[in-house]
Amino acid sequence: MKVFPFYRNTFFNRLILSYTALAVVLLGLAGGYLYTQASHMMVNEIARDSQRRLVGAKDYVEQTLLRKYEDNLQNKAVSTMFTWNSSNLNYLLDNGWAENLDRILSLQQDLDIFKKTIEGGYNLSVYFHKGKYVVNSDLFFEKPENSPDFVFIGRLPQIVPNQWMIRTLPDGKQAMTYVVKLPYGIGSSSPKGYLYVDVDLEYLKQAVSKIIISSFERFYIFDANGNLILQTAGTNPEEVGLLQHAIGSGKTVTKISDSVSGTVVLSHLGEPKSEHGWTYAMVRPMNSFVLDSKQLKTKIFVACCLLLLFGLAVSYLISKSFYLPMKKLIQHVRNLYQPGLNPGHANEYMIIGSALNFMGQKIVSLESQAKKNEMKNLVLGASLGLVHVDGLQQECCYQVVHAQLIEGDSEKLKMRYEQFDRTVPCEVVCLNSQEVAIIYFLDSRAEMDDEMVAAELNKIKDEVRGELRFGAGIGTSVLSPEKIPLSYRVAHQAYRYRFMYGPEAIILQSEISAFDPKPPLISLDTFQNMLKAGDVEGANQFIDEFSAILMERNMQLESVELALLQLVSTLYETIIELELQQIVPPSNLFDELKKDTLSDTIASIRRLSERIGVHVRDSVKHKQAEVILKLKAYIDEHLHEELSLNVLSEVASLAPSYISTLFGEVMNESFTEYVTRVRLEKAASFLREDDKLSVTEIAALVGYRNLQYFHVKFKARFGITPVQYRQTKPTASAAN
Repeated sequence: MKVFPFYRNTFFNRLILSYTALAVVLLGLAGGYLYTQASHMMVNEIARDSQRRLVGAKDYVEQTLLRKYEDNLQNKAVSTMFTWNSSNLNYLLDNGWAENLDRILSLQQDLDIFKKTIEGGYNLSVYFHKGKYVVNSDLFFEKPENSPDFVFIGRLPQIVPNQWMIRTLPDGKQAMTYVVKLPYGIGSSSPKGYLYVDVDLEYLKQAVSKIIISSFERFYIFDANGNLILQTAGTNPEEVGLLQHAIGSGKTVTKISDSVSGTVVLSHLGEPKSEHGWTYAMVRPMNSFVLDSKQLKTKIFVACCLLLLFGLAVSYLISKSFYLPMKKLIQHVRNLYQPGLNPGHANEYMIIGSALNFMGQKIVSLESQAKKNEMKNLVLGASLGLVHVDGLQQECCYQVVHAQLIEGDSEKLKMRYEQFDRTVPCEVVCLNSQEVAIIYFLDSRAEMDDEMVAAELNKIKDEVRGELRFGAGIGTSVLSPEKIPLSYRVAHQAYRYRFMYGPEAIILQSEISAFDPKPPLISLDTFQNMLKAGDVEGANQFIDEFSAILMERNMQLESVELALLQLVSTLYETIIELELQQIVPPSNLFDELKKDTLSDTIASIRRLSERIGVHVRDSVKHKQAEVILKLKAYIDEHLHEELSLNVLSEVASLAPSYISTLFGEVMNESFTEYVTRVRLEKAASFLREDDKLSVTEIAALVGYRNLQYFHVKFKARFGITPVQYRQTKPTASAAN
């Protein structure tokens, strides 16, 4: 080819080599600079990484690890744990321990259950100022001085509540303690008692150690006075002293030399960043990082040499074959962007123009995509300073609908929506494949309500039925584009009511805002007694009535969930009381039972209730004989006393109605018939065997205060009066 001699021109080759030389010089300067800055970069990276990890460690300790105990203590122990037995706690706060041992035992069982539910909990104690006694999860102390925690109890009035403190327990174990005044939330008023929990410090150390990546790193926590609270490795006094000095100096990162670990980097977070005023510190040896720095320097040097050789080779190849790749590139551009262009009339400028035209079209496409993203960010509230916000209709109200696709995808819904003859102008924004936000533009001068929007949504649902299925929540109307995210959040919250009305419901915020926020007052004792009695049919009937109440009343979703939580809590309590954990593990029971809809949730609760009822019904038969024997023995020993189903209910700790049913099933006679028969047979025995006792005395011994009534019942039983029965005794003996 004739073009080759031109490109073999010595001047051209020298020009290429000149650029190569310039590239070599710049590469050398850049490599030298990187080489000298490698160590500084490594130290800075270590410092930044340490600060990030310290922030993460602080958040884990305070927001996750300790907050777990705080939330459990405040929310569960104070709000949940005593939901059913709050009368015991409140009563004991105002009364002494005398004559209240049953309440103390019940409270102690609650404390023991709560201690077992919190991992790492060592002890849970309550001090009652009234009566000055102590109840913990293991023991009851009539006097504070009998408790091993007597010294700590004496300091409770001086301790700031709702804050963590470290202390040594009487058995020598280190623990962190959290104190709450009782009743909870009294502020600065004089407390009636204190509730405090001790968390094993060794457990906390093991939990914190899990977030330390390397065994060479050491993590420390100091209190506001600079005292060491917790460390993840063996204590090094020299290192602790260096840390305390570094913290006192105010520098967050310090590079020092330690006689044990060599050169180390000390990093810490200051007290203002901690809710408890603690300081978090980390020690990281430099040895491992120095090795990486040396390797980085070596890699930089080798890379520079390789790039130098590569640059020389590339420069040579460019000088030898510059035109052929360029020609191929132009041909490729021509075929790609101008397929119908006449090659005879095309030149490089036309090809470049065609390429620019293609890029312009690409930019238009990208701008369209950017508009979609900005509208999405507007709805979600990610940014308010958006370019395309100005493109929205002005001087109108905005009402946002959150639509959830159940069948189909959001792009298809948007396409069908735009084809639909709408009465209210709107903008459809696809948030993801299954979620859509619809911004309606309402005339602020006309009287328009969200029922019109709901009617249009229902009309669209009918239009696309068979292709798409969706449900929606309608938010409130707002007056400015900046408040569109607020309307969307309200719509999203409204759609949560699909739990009650189904996933395809159209839910208006204006309607649910008027719902009753109070949960229904439903006595769950009947339900619990049915479960304990194995009455599956009765329990199912109760659940049906419970479900009907939730569906018929216009209640807020939170009230419905609270009612369900109370019902599940009753199941939880029944499982624990009946010791059914082996067949129904109660952990996270509400999360497992709650489904997508109320009807499904009720069905799951019903299935669990039936499991419990069937198990109790199958297992209660062999216990009935023991109960009856116990009651018969009590009746035989107390014939002279007043006997009733209520009295036996206290003896057997069973419902009176259940005892009555039990007598009918086991004894084949009612409770009254049995007591009457036993009393009269006992009276007949006295008449036969003891002549010294009068009829009046015998009637009193078997529980009859009315002598005439005794005569009536005796004659109905034996056919003769008590006196006649005594007179016929020898004959009866002879007959026997």
